[in-house]
Amino acid sequence: MLSNKEETQLAHALTHDINDVLNRRIEERFRAALFLVDPGLDMTTVTVVSNVENDNELTIDGIDDETIDKAMAIFESQQE
Repeated sequence: MLSNKEETQLAHALTHDINDVLNRRIEERFRAALFLVDPGLDMTTVTVVSNVENDNELTIDGIDDETIDKAMAIFESQQE
């Protein structure tokens, strides 16, 4: 049986792994929404970073606000 310290460490590791998966999934979905808004978008200039641990923070850089707003509307309408 695991000690309390080991159980806590395991729980933290699992939480971190789950959050990483959620972050990647959110980032992929938002990139897909960006492509729906602008199919010719050069994603090499766009940064999308999700942080579910920080109140579901989503940071997008390298693209204009209007495109972000349109993509966010698509993203939010497709919530799972």
